[in-house]
Amino acid sequence: MELKYRDLSCCEAAETLVVTHEETLETAIPEYCPDITRIVDTVGQLKVREKKLSGGRLTIGGLVKVTVLYTSEESKGLRSLTLTVPFTCAVDDERLTGCRSVCVSGRLPLVEARAVTARKLYMRVMPEFEVEGINTCTKKVCHEVEGDGSLQLHKEHLHVHMLSAVVEKEFQFNQEYLPESGKGIPEDLLLDRVFLQVTGCQRISTKLVIKGDATVSLLYRTQQQELNSCEAVLPFSQIVDGVDLPESAVYQAQVWPIDSDVRLVRTEGGCAFGVSIRVGLMIRVYQQVELEYIDDLYSTRCGTKVQRQTVTLPSSQVPQVLRREAVQHLEFGQGRPFACLTGAECGAVTAFAEGEKTALRTNLRLKILYLDESGAPVSTERVVEVETQVGELPQAVRAICAPPVMQMGADSCLVKIPVDFWVEQTQMHRIDVVDTVEQTELPQSEAPSLVLRRVGANERLWDIAKQYRTEAQMICSVNQIEEDGKLPAGMLLIPKVR
Repeated sequence: MELKYRDLSCCEAAETLVVTHEETLETAIPEYCPDITRIVDTVGQLKVREKKLSGGRLTIGGLVKVTVLYTSEESKGLRSLTLTVPFTCAVDDERLTGCRSVCVSGRLPLVEARAVTARKLYMRVMPEFEVEGINTCTKKVCHEVEGDGSLQLHKEHLHVHMLSAVVEKEFQFNQEYLPESGKGIPEDLLLDRVFLQVTGCQRISTKLVIKGDATVSLLYRTQQQELNSCEAVLPFSQIVDGVDLPESAVYQAQVWPIDSDVRLVRTEGGCAFGVSIRVGLMIRVYQQVELEYIDDLYSTRCGTKVQRQTVTLPSSQVPQVLRREAVQHLEFGQGRPFACLTGAECGAVTAFAEGEKTALRTNLRLKILYLDESGAPVSTERVVEVETQVGELPQAVRAICAPPVMQMGADSCLVKIPVDFWVEQTQMHRIDVVDTVEQTELPQSEAPSLVLRRVGANERLWDIAKQYRTEAQMICSVNQIEEDGKLPAGMLLIPKVR
């Protein structure tokens, strides 16, 4: 007798960890920058550049790109100063032990800059990270037995969706484009923000084609010392190969900017914007698995001692994306109708029961730059509560801002910010499967050829056949019943296997 096993490769996600880190920096501003008179706005962008996992210790490294928008008595118009605050954050948790990879998503709930003097800045940043460890494991399941024709096998079937692989890649995206006509000639870029989103993910032959859009939002000062903003949607694509891409799988891709740089490119024909983005790409592979396994067996001619093991199979669905929209209406009064969204970031998601459903809620923090009645640039911050509902409590959920839409009117502005809730559901299936079998000889005894037996309540045909070491098919045949049907009440004839 030989037991045949099937190896199932799957990924198990550990519980999400939330880590907060703080960094401060005091620095002098460069000599080419005019003195700081008034800080109008401080914008931070979190860049995670590396992550190293060793045992239960994770080290996250990167920087916060801090842009300070200010005015100066030495020059006219809004000025910009961009500095970087590097950070290294260590996470020690035993739940990360044994993980093969780790997913890190970050946000920046706090960034502030204060002018110590006209030539010196004090900056404080507080990045927050959500860490999800992923362990790739192999589950061993007995699905067939060979070599003994007297064995009777009891098989079960299970249909599960499994996260079979997580792949991380990086690629570079470069493009140039012209500014919008009629908005003045740019003299200096003050602020740039980049939104990335996937629009398509398709397997072609042995490769995976990823398509997406990069939405670049810019704030700049014109040669007439006026503020202007513009937005461009730049399509990109990337071919992923060199990894195992099953035909029957479903692929889900996520992208984020590891680093970005937007610059003015001056030519003889005018000026253009040059964009360079280092893109992080994560691909999750989901497969439907039809599993047949043996949970019990016995022999009709010898004794069997069965040892079972409990196997836990994680069933993971492709994340559900629920989009909601936050809306803000701005009135300009007597000032110039101008507004620029300098910051839009979602906080952590809280889940709570609401009737028979689960409500998901996040706080969307907005920073908007506009001109007051005197034409001076000012900044305002607003917090908008965004909520959605799901049927069951999710295992993990996060909220991500999509590219905002700003509709300018004669004396007002309508700001629409789509918020995507990524909801992950995972169920754990625990099954008992045959692990080892020991065969023994039966004592010599004369068993009756026929047995009449009363069927007990909720008794299975398999249990009766195993008790008398006969075949379930023979019991059905002599009693003229269906093998998959319900056992009749009363007496059952049990034949002996010869």
